Amino acid sequence: MPLQKDKIIECSIESLAFGGRGVAHVDGMAVFVEGGLPGDTVKARVVKAKKRFAEAVLESVVTPSSHRVKPRCPHFGQCGGCAIQDLGYDEQLAQKAAQVENALKRIGGVEGFAMDAPAASPEIWNYRNKMEFVFEQRSDGLHLGLRSNLAAGEKGLAPVLDIEECHLCARRDMEILRAAREFARASGLPAFDPAENNGFWRHLVVRHTALNEIMVHLITAEETRQYARAEGLGETLVDRFPELTSFVHSSRARRSLAATGEKTVFRLGSRAVEEMVEHDGRQARYHIGPNAFFQTNTKGAGELFGTIREFGGFTGEETVLDLYCGIGAIGIFLADKVERVIGFEISEEAVGKAWSSAKLNKLENCEFAVGTLDTDANLKALPENDVLIIDPPRAGLHENTARAILELAPPKIIAVSCDPSTLARDVKRLSDKYELKRARAVDMFPHTHHIETVALLELR
Repeated sequence: MPLQKDKIIECSIESLAFGGRGVAHVDGMAVFVEGGLPGDTVKARVVKAKKRFAEAVLESVVTPSSHRVKPRCPHFGQCGGCAIQDLGYDEQLAQKAAQVENALKRIGGVEGFAMDAPAASPEIWNYRNKMEFVFEQRSDGLHLGLRSNLAAGEKGLAPVLDIEECHLCARRDMEILRAAREFARASGLPAFDPAENNGFWRHLVVRHTALNEIMVHLITAEETRQYARAEGLGETLVDRFPELTSFVHSSRARRSLAATGEKTVFRLGSRAVEEMVEHDGRQARYHIGPNAFFQTNTKGAGELFGTIREFGGFTGEETVLDLYCGIGAIGIFLADKVERVIGFEISEEAVGKAWSSAKLNKLENCEFAVGTLDTDANLKALPENDVLIIDPPRAGLHENTARAILELAPPKIIAVSCDPSTLARDVKRLSDKYELKRARAVDMFPHTHHIETVALLELR
Protein backbone atom coordinates (compact mmCIF):
# COMPACT_ATOMS: atom_id res chain seq x y z
CA MET A 1 0.00 0.00 0.00
CA PRO A 2 1.50 3.37 -0.99
CA LEU A 3 2.34 5.96 1.62
CA GLN A 4 -0.20 8.68 2.19
CA LYS A 5 0.39 12.34 1.44
CA ASP A 6 1.23 14.47 4.53
CA LYS A 7 2.12 11.40 6.58
CA ILE A 8 5.16 11.87 8.83
CA ILE A 9 7.61 8.99 8.44
CA GLU A 10 10.89 8.12 10.12
CA CYS A 11 13.54 6.67 7.84
CA SER A 12 17.27 6.22 7.31
CA ILE A 13 18.89 7.95 4.34
CA GLU A 14 20.97 5.45 2.38
CA SER A 15 22.37 7.49 -0.50
CA LEU A 16 21.92 10.57 -2.67
CA ALA A 17 19.95 10.51 -5.91
CA PHE A 18 21.12 12.63 -8.84
CA GLY A 19 19.58 16.01 -8.07
CA GLY A 20 20.60 15.95 -4.42
CA ARG A 21 17.68 14.27 -2.64
CA GLY A 22 18.29 11.59 -0.05
CA VAL A 23 17.13 8.05 -0.84
CA ALA A 24 15.44 5.94 1.83
CA HIS A 25 13.21 2.86 1.78
CA VAL A 26 10.00 2.53 3.79
CA ASP A 27 8.16 -0.79 3.61
CA GLY A 28 10.15 -1.63 0.51
CA MET A 29 9.21 1.61 -1.27
CA ALA A 30 11.82 4.16 -2.38
CA VAL A 31 11.33 7.54 -0.76
CA PHE A 32 13.21 10.62 -2.04
CA VAL A 33 13.74 13.02 0.85
CA GLU A 34 14.56 16.66 0.14
CA GLY A 35 17.22 17.72 2.67
CA GLY A 36 18.16 14.23 3.82
CA LEU A 37 21.84 13.25 3.73
CA PRO A 38 23.42 9.77 3.61
CA GLY A 39 23.72 8.40 7.14
CA ASP A 40 20.90 10.56 8.56
CA THR A 41 17.91 9.18 10.40
CA VAL A 42 15.15 11.70 9.79
CA LYS A 43 11.51 12.48 10.18
CA ALA A 44 10.04 13.55 6.85
CA ARG A 45 6.64 14.60 5.55
CA VAL A 46 5.34 12.87 2.43
CA VAL A 47 4.45 15.44 -0.25
CA LYS A 48 3.82 13.08 -3.16
CA ALA A 49 2.82 9.42 -3.03
CA LYS A 50 2.93 7.15 -6.08
CA LYS A 51 2.55 3.40 -6.45
CA ARG A 52 6.29 2.77 -6.77
CA PHE A 53 7.91 5.67 -4.95
CA ALA A 54 7.21 8.67 -2.76
CA GLU A 55 8.66 12.14 -2.31
CA ALA A 56 9.11 13.79 1.06
CA VAL A 57 10.64 16.84 2.70
CA LEU A 58 12.79 16.87 5.79
CA GLU A 59 10.96 17.81 8.99
CA SER A 60 13.72 17.06 11.50
CA VAL A 61 16.96 15.13 11.87
CA VAL A 62 16.63 12.40 14.51
CA THR A 63 20.24 11.22 14.26
CA PRO A 64 22.62 13.27 12.11
CA SER A 65 24.99 11.66 9.64
CA SER A 66 28.68 11.63 10.48
CA HIS A 67 29.13 13.30 7.09
CA ARG A 68 27.10 16.39 8.04
CA VAL A 69 29.12 19.61 8.24
CA LYS A 70 28.27 23.21 9.03
CA PRO A 71 27.47 25.16 5.83
CA ARG A 72 29.85 28.02 5.16
CA CYS A 73 27.38 30.33 3.41
CA PRO A 74 24.78 32.38 5.33
CA HIS A 75 22.39 31.99 2.38
CA PHE A 76 22.44 28.18 2.50
CA GLY A 77 18.92 26.81 2.69
CA GLN A 78 17.50 29.77 0.78
CA CYS A 79 19.77 30.18 -2.25
CA GLY A 80 19.32 27.57 -4.94
CA GLY A 81 23.03 27.49 -5.80
CA CYS A 82 24.42 24.97 -3.26
CA ALA A 83 22.12 22.06 -2.49
CA ILE A 84 24.61 19.91 -0.55
CA GLN A 85 26.96 22.36 1.14
CA ASP A 86 26.10 20.64 4.43
CA LEU A 87 27.62 17.34 3.25
CA GLY A 88 31.37 16.74 3.70
CA TYR A 89 33.24 16.99 0.41
CA ASP A 90 34.68 13.46 0.45
CA GLU A 91 31.16 12.07 0.78
CA GLN A 92 29.86 14.42 -1.94
CA LEU A 93 32.47 12.96 -4.28
CA ALA A 94 31.72 9.35 -3.32
CA GLN A 95 27.98 9.83 -3.79
CA LYS A 96 28.38 11.48 -7.18
CA ALA A 97 30.63 8.68 -8.44
CA ALA A 98 28.08 6.13 -7.20
CA GLN A 99 25.31 7.97 -9.09
CA VAL A 100 27.31 7.72 -12.33
CA GLU A 101 28.06 4.03 -11.87
CA ASN A 102 24.46 3.25 -10.92
CA ALA A 103 23.06 5.09 -13.96
CA LEU A 104 25.43 3.31 -16.36
CA LYS A 105 24.46 -0.08 -14.95
CA ARG A 106 20.74 0.48 -14.41
CA ILE A 107 19.85 2.67 -17.42
CA GLY A 108 22.74 1.81 -19.73
CA GLY A 109 22.49 -1.90 -19.01
CA VAL A 110 26.28 -2.31 -18.97
CA GLU A 111 28.50 -4.38 -16.69
CA GLY A 112 32.18 -5.23 -16.57
CA PHE A 113 33.52 -1.74 -17.27
CA ALA A 114 36.22 -0.10 -15.14
CA MET A 115 34.79 2.61 -12.89
CA ASP A 116 37.77 4.85 -12.13
CA ALA A 117 38.12 6.65 -8.83
CA PRO A 118 36.44 10.07 -9.16
CA ALA A 119 38.51 13.17 -9.90
CA ALA A 120 38.02 15.81 -7.23
CA SER A 121 37.84 19.50 -8.00
CA PRO A 122 41.28 21.05 -7.30
CA GLU A 123 39.45 23.81 -5.43
CA ILE A 124 36.15 23.34 -3.63
CA TRP A 125 35.53 27.02 -2.79
CA ASN A 126 35.64 30.10 -5.03
CA TYR A 127 36.06 27.90 -8.08
CA ARG A 128 33.43 29.34 -10.41
CA ASN A 129 34.74 31.51 -13.24
CA LYS A 130 31.27 32.61 -14.37
CA MET A 131 28.17 33.74 -12.48
CA GLU A 132 24.79 34.40 -14.07
CA PHE A 133 22.78 36.82 -11.96
CA VAL A 134 19.15 37.61 -12.71
CA PHE A 135 17.12 40.80 -12.25
CA GLU A 136 13.59 40.60 -10.88
CA GLN A 137 10.90 43.17 -10.18
CA ARG A 138 8.63 42.62 -7.18
CA SER A 139 6.24 44.82 -5.26
CA ASP A 140 9.06 45.82 -2.91
CA GLY A 141 11.36 46.91 -5.74
CA LEU A 142 14.15 45.62 -7.98
CA HIS A 143 16.25 42.60 -7.01
CA LEU A 144 19.47 41.22 -8.49
CA GLY A 145 20.99 37.93 -7.43
CA LEU A 146 20.33 34.20 -7.72
CA ARG A 147 17.10 32.25 -7.80
CA SER A 148 16.21 30.94 -4.36
CA ASN A 149 15.05 27.42 -3.61
CA LEU A 150 11.87 28.79 -2.05
CA ALA A 151 8.44 27.97 -3.42
CA ALA A 152 7.60 29.56 -6.76
CA GLY A 153 5.54 32.72 -6.68
CA GLU A 154 2.38 33.51 -8.58
CA LYS A 155 4.34 33.87 -11.83
CA GLY A 156 5.74 30.36 -11.56
CA LEU A 157 9.35 31.30 -10.71
CA ALA A 158 11.25 31.05 -7.46
CA PRO A 159 12.01 34.57 -6.16
CA VAL A 160 15.43 36.13 -6.68
CA LEU A 161 17.58 36.32 -3.55
CA ASP A 162 19.73 39.44 -3.17
CA ILE A 163 22.82 37.50 -2.11
CA GLU A 164 25.56 39.38 -0.26
CA GLU A 165 28.00 36.46 -0.08
CA CYS A 166 28.82 33.52 -2.33
CA HIS A 167 31.62 31.08 -1.61
CA LEU A 168 31.54 29.54 -5.09
CA CYS A 169 32.73 32.63 -6.96
CA ALA A 170 35.41 35.29 -6.54
CA ARG A 171 34.92 38.05 -3.98
CA ARG A 172 35.26 40.59 -6.79
CA ASP A 173 32.16 39.11 -8.47
CA MET A 174 30.14 40.02 -5.38
CA GLU A 175 31.49 43.56 -5.43
CA ILE A 176 30.47 43.94 -9.08
CA LEU A 177 27.04 42.48 -8.30
CA ARG A 178 26.42 44.96 -5.48
CA ALA A 179 27.51 47.91 -7.63
CA ALA A 180 25.23 46.84 -10.49
CA ARG A 181 22.29 46.30 -8.12
CA GLU A 182 22.76 49.78 -6.65
CA PHE A 183 22.93 51.38 -10.11
CA ALA A 184 19.90 49.52 -11.49
CA ARG A 185 17.77 50.42 -8.48
CA ALA A 186 18.76 54.08 -8.75
CA SER A 187 17.92 54.09 -12.47
CA GLY A 188 14.20 53.76 -11.80
CA LEU A 189 13.86 51.26 -14.65
CA PRO A 190 12.11 47.98 -13.81
CA ALA A 191 13.50 44.49 -14.26
CA PHE A 192 12.17 42.41 -17.14
CA ASP A 193 8.97 40.48 -16.43
CA PRO A 194 8.74 37.41 -18.70
CA ALA A 195 5.06 36.91 -17.92
CA GLU A 196 4.13 40.44 -19.00
CA ASN A 197 6.95 40.76 -21.55
CA ASN A 198 7.95 44.19 -20.29
CA GLY A 199 10.67 45.80 -18.19
CA PHE A 200 14.34 46.41 -18.98
CA TRP A 201 17.05 44.75 -16.85
CA ARG A 202 17.37 40.99 -17.51
CA HIS A 203 20.73 39.37 -16.60
CA LEU A 204 24.18 40.32 -15.38
CA VAL A 205 26.87 37.75 -16.25
CA VAL A 206 30.30 38.11 -14.63
CA ARG A 207 33.19 36.04 -15.98
CA HIS A 208 36.80 36.03 -14.86
CA THR A 209 39.71 33.93 -16.07
CA ALA A 210 42.87 32.32 -14.73
CA LEU A 211 44.76 35.16 -16.43
CA ASN A 212 42.87 37.73 -14.31
CA GLU A 213 40.76 39.05 -17.15
CA ILE A 214 37.17 40.03 -16.32
CA MET A 215 34.13 40.42 -18.55
CA VAL A 216 30.78 41.80 -17.44
CA HIS A 217 27.93 41.00 -19.82
CA LEU A 218 24.71 42.93 -19.26
CA ILE A 219 21.59 41.61 -20.98
CA THR A 220 18.52 43.83 -21.23
CA ALA A 221 15.25 43.96 -23.09
CA GLU A 222 15.24 45.47 -26.57
CA GLU A 223 14.23 49.00 -25.54
CA THR A 224 16.42 51.40 -27.50
CA ARG A 225 15.19 54.47 -25.58
CA GLN A 226 16.75 53.08 -22.39
CA TYR A 227 20.10 51.95 -23.79
CA ALA A 228 21.84 55.03 -22.37
CA ARG A 229 21.17 53.62 -18.87
CA ALA A 230 22.97 50.40 -19.79
CA GLU A 231 25.91 52.41 -21.12
CA GLY A 232 25.90 54.32 -17.86
CA LEU A 233 26.15 51.08 -15.89
CA GLY A 234 29.11 50.01 -18.05
CA GLU A 235 30.91 53.29 -17.53
CA THR A 236 30.24 53.14 -13.78
CA LEU A 237 31.62 49.61 -13.48
CA VAL A 238 34.70 50.34 -15.59
CA ASP A 239 35.39 53.42 -13.48
CA ARG A 240 34.89 51.58 -10.16
CA PHE A 241 36.69 48.39 -11.25
CA PRO A 242 39.62 49.43 -13.49
CA GLU A 243 40.69 45.78 -13.74
CA LEU A 244 37.67 45.07 -15.98
CA THR A 245 38.83 43.82 -19.38
CA SER A 246 35.45 44.05 -21.08
CA PHE A 247 31.89 45.32 -20.58
CA VAL A 248 29.34 44.15 -23.14
CA HIS A 249 25.70 45.20 -23.35
CA SER A 250 23.44 42.86 -25.34
CA SER A 251 19.71 42.96 -25.93
CA ARG A 252 17.32 40.02 -25.93
CA ALA A 253 13.81 40.13 -27.39
CA ARG A 254 12.63 36.59 -26.66
CA ARG A 255 10.82 35.85 -23.41
CA SER A 256 12.90 32.78 -22.61
CA LEU A 257 15.05 33.13 -19.51
CA ALA A 258 18.38 32.13 -21.04
CA ALA A 259 21.24 34.41 -19.96
CA THR A 260 22.44 35.03 -23.51
CA GLY A 261 22.22 38.11 -25.68
CA GLU A 262 20.80 38.21 -29.19
CA LYS A 263 22.29 41.48 -30.38
CA THR A 264 25.38 43.32 -29.12
CA VAL A 265 24.47 46.95 -28.46
CA PHE A 266 27.47 48.51 -26.72
CA ARG A 267 30.95 47.51 -25.65
CA LEU A 268 33.79 48.92 -23.59
CA GLY A 269 37.17 47.22 -23.83
CA SER A 270 37.90 43.87 -25.47
CA ARG A 271 35.51 41.72 -27.50
CA ALA A 272 36.64 38.63 -25.61
CA VAL A 273 38.61 37.56 -22.55
CA GLU A 274 41.50 35.13 -22.57
CA GLU A 275 41.39 31.95 -20.48
CA MET A 276 44.07 29.37 -19.76
CA VAL A 277 43.61 25.71 -18.80
CA GLU A 278 46.52 23.58 -17.68
CA HIS A 279 47.05 20.00 -16.58
CA ASP A 280 50.16 17.89 -16.13
CA GLY A 281 52.39 20.35 -17.99
CA ARG A 282 49.99 21.02 -20.87
CA GLN A 283 48.66 24.56 -21.25
CA ALA A 284 46.08 25.87 -23.69
CA ARG A 285 44.61 29.35 -24.08
CA TYR A 286 41.19 30.36 -25.33
CA HIS A 287 39.33 33.44 -26.50
CA ILE A 288 35.92 33.52 -24.83
CA GLY A 289 33.14 35.80 -26.06
CA PRO A 290 30.13 37.01 -24.06
CA ASN A 291 27.77 34.19 -25.11
CA ALA A 292 30.31 31.36 -25.33
CA PHE A 293 29.98 28.19 -23.29
CA PHE A 294 33.07 27.27 -21.31
CA GLN A 295 33.47 25.02 -18.29
CA THR A 296 32.70 27.14 -15.23
CA ASN A 297 35.52 25.62 -13.14
CA THR A 298 38.85 26.44 -14.82
CA LYS A 299 41.05 24.17 -12.71
CA GLY A 300 38.38 21.49 -12.89
CA ALA A 301 38.48 21.82 -16.68
CA GLY A 302 42.15 20.83 -16.45
CA GLU A 303 41.10 17.61 -14.67
CA LEU A 304 38.38 16.99 -17.25
CA PHE A 305 40.59 17.59 -20.29
CA GLY A 306 43.42 15.61 -18.68
CA THR A 307 41.05 12.65 -18.27
CA ILE A 308 40.13 12.86 -21.96
CA ARG A 309 43.83 12.86 -22.93
CA GLU A 310 44.40 9.83 -20.70
CA PHE A 311 41.40 7.89 -22.03
CA GLY A 312 42.38 8.66 -25.62
CA GLY A 313 45.81 7.02 -25.32
CA PHE A 314 46.92 9.17 -28.25
CA THR A 315 50.00 8.28 -30.30
CA GLY A 316 50.21 11.41 -32.44
CA GLU A 317 48.74 9.79 -35.55
CA GLU A 318 45.03 10.17 -34.82
CA THR A 319 42.37 12.25 -36.51
CA VAL A 320 40.00 13.48 -33.81
CA LEU A 321 36.45 14.55 -34.62
CA ASP A 322 35.10 16.81 -31.89
CA LEU A 323 31.31 17.09 -32.12
CA TYR A 324 29.54 19.86 -30.17
CA CYS A 325 32.99 21.48 -29.98
CA GLY A 326 31.87 24.94 -28.79
CA ILE A 327 34.91 27.24 -28.82
CA GLY A 328 37.14 24.22 -29.50
CA ALA A 329 38.20 23.79 -25.87
CA ILE A 330 38.70 20.02 -25.85
CA GLY A 331 40.14 19.67 -29.34
CA ILE A 332 42.65 22.46 -28.82
CA PHE A 333 43.78 20.88 -25.55
CA LEU A 334 44.41 17.60 -27.40
CA ALA A 335 45.98 19.10 -30.52
CA ASP A 336 49.59 18.62 -29.43
CA LYS A 337 48.96 14.86 -29.04
CA VAL A 338 47.18 14.10 -32.33
CA GLU A 339 47.69 14.59 -36.05
CA ARG A 340 44.45 16.45 -36.79
CA VAL A 341 41.45 17.94 -34.97
CA ILE A 342 38.14 18.64 -36.71
CA GLY A 343 35.51 20.48 -34.67
CA PHE A 344 31.80 20.75 -35.45
CA GLU A 345 29.47 23.27 -33.76
CA ILE A 346 26.11 24.94 -34.41
CA SER A 347 27.12 28.40 -33.11
CA GLU A 348 28.89 30.60 -35.65
CA GLU A 349 30.15 32.86 -32.85
CA ALA A 350 31.69 29.87 -31.03
CA VAL A 351 33.37 28.57 -34.18
CA GLY A 352 34.90 32.00 -34.76
CA LYS A 353 36.41 31.88 -31.27
CA ALA A 354 37.62 28.30 -31.89
CA TRP A 355 39.59 29.46 -34.95
CA SER A 356 41.05 32.44 -33.08
CA SER A 357 41.96 30.22 -30.10
CA ALA A 358 43.75 27.77 -32.38
CA LYS A 359 45.72 30.71 -33.80
CA LEU A 360 46.42 31.94 -30.26
CA ASN A 361 48.01 28.55 -29.49
CA LYS A 362 49.92 28.54 -32.83
CA LEU A 363 48.15 25.35 -33.91
CA GLU A 364 47.96 24.44 -37.57
CA ASN A 365 46.30 21.03 -37.25
CA CYS A 366 42.86 22.27 -36.11
CA GLU A 367 39.84 23.15 -38.23
CA PHE A 368 36.27 24.00 -37.26
CA ALA A 369 32.96 24.02 -39.13
CA VAL A 370 29.52 25.49 -38.46
CA GLY A 371 26.46 23.28 -38.79
CA THR A 372 23.69 21.41 -37.01
CA LEU A 373 23.87 17.73 -36.14
CA ASP A 374 20.23 16.89 -36.79
CA THR A 375 20.20 16.97 -40.58
CA ASP A 376 21.06 13.96 -42.71
CA ALA A 377 23.21 15.98 -45.11
CA ASN A 378 25.53 17.22 -42.37
CA LEU A 379 25.67 13.87 -40.61
CA LYS A 380 26.58 12.02 -43.80
CA ALA A 381 29.37 14.53 -44.44
CA LEU A 382 31.13 13.79 -41.14
CA PRO A 383 34.71 12.75 -41.88
CA GLU A 384 36.27 9.43 -40.95
CA ASN A 385 38.21 9.62 -37.71
CA ASP A 386 40.14 7.54 -35.22
CA VAL A 387 38.63 9.07 -32.09
CA LEU A 388 35.22 10.70 -31.83
CA ILE A 389 34.60 13.10 -28.95
CA ILE A 390 31.02 13.89 -28.03
CA ASP A 391 30.08 16.50 -25.44
CA PRO A 392 26.40 17.16 -26.16
CA PRO A 393 23.96 19.39 -24.25
CA ARG A 394 22.30 18.02 -21.12
CA ALA A 395 19.61 16.30 -23.20
CA GLY A 396 22.25 14.06 -24.78
CA LEU A 397 22.64 12.91 -28.38
CA HIS A 398 19.95 13.58 -30.94
CA GLU A 399 18.61 10.26 -32.22
CA ASN A 400 19.80 11.03 -35.76
CA THR A 401 23.28 11.82 -34.46
CA ALA A 402 23.48 8.52 -32.58
CA ARG A 403 22.45 6.70 -35.76
CA ALA A 404 25.08 8.55 -37.81
CA ILE A 405 27.78 7.67 -35.27
CA LEU A 406 26.90 3.99 -35.59
CA GLU A 407 27.20 4.25 -39.39
CA LEU A 408 30.49 6.15 -39.16
CA ALA A 409 31.80 3.60 -36.63
CA PRO A 410 35.04 5.26 -35.40
CA PRO A 411 37.32 2.91 -33.39
CA LYS A 412 36.99 4.95 -30.18
CA ILE A 413 34.41 7.28 -28.71
CA ILE A 414 35.12 9.50 -25.72
CA ALA A 415 31.82 10.71 -24.32
CA VAL A 416 31.60 13.70 -21.97
CA SER A 417 28.35 14.39 -20.16
CA CYS A 418 26.91 16.53 -17.38
CA ASP A 419 23.96 14.18 -16.84
CA PRO A 420 24.57 10.52 -15.87
CA SER A 421 21.09 9.46 -17.02
CA THR A 422 21.38 10.79 -20.56
CA LEU A 423 24.94 9.49 -20.81
CA ALA A 424 23.71 6.04 -19.81
CA ARG A 425 20.92 6.23 -22.38
CA ASP A 426 23.40 7.18 -25.11
CA VAL A 427 25.75 4.35 -24.09
CA LYS A 428 22.82 1.97 -24.52
CA ARG A 429 21.97 3.47 -27.93
CA LEU A 430 25.50 2.78 -29.11
CA SER A 431 25.80 -0.66 -27.48
CA ASP A 432 25.12 -2.63 -30.69
CA LYS A 433 28.57 -1.66 -31.91
CA TYR A 434 30.36 -0.23 -28.86
CA GLU A 435 31.50 -1.58 -25.53
CA LEU A 436 31.93 0.71 -22.52
CA LYS A 437 35.49 0.22 -21.30
CA ARG A 438 35.88 2.76 -18.50
CA ALA A 439 34.28 5.79 -16.93
CA ARG A 440 35.30 8.46 -14.47
CA ALA A 441 33.25 11.02 -12.58
CA VAL A 442 34.95 14.44 -12.64
CA ASP A 443 33.62 16.88 -10.07
CA MET A 444 33.41 20.34 -11.58
CA PHE A 445 30.70 21.57 -9.22
CA PRO A 446 31.45 21.05 -5.49
CA HIS A 447 28.50 21.59 -3.10
CA THR A 448 25.97 21.22 -5.92
CA HIS A 449 24.32 18.06 -7.24
CA HIS A 450 25.96 18.39 -10.68
CA ILE A 451 28.65 15.98 -11.89
CA GLU A 452 30.61 15.60 -15.13
CA THR A 453 31.52 12.17 -16.53
CA VAL A 454 34.05 10.97 -19.09
CA ALA A 455 33.41 7.55 -20.66
CA LEU A 456 35.50 5.52 -23.11
CA LEU A 457 33.72 3.30 -25.64
CA GLU A 458 35.48 1.06 -28.13
CA LEU A 459 34.23 -0.63 -31.27
CA ARG A 460 33.39 -4.27 -30.65
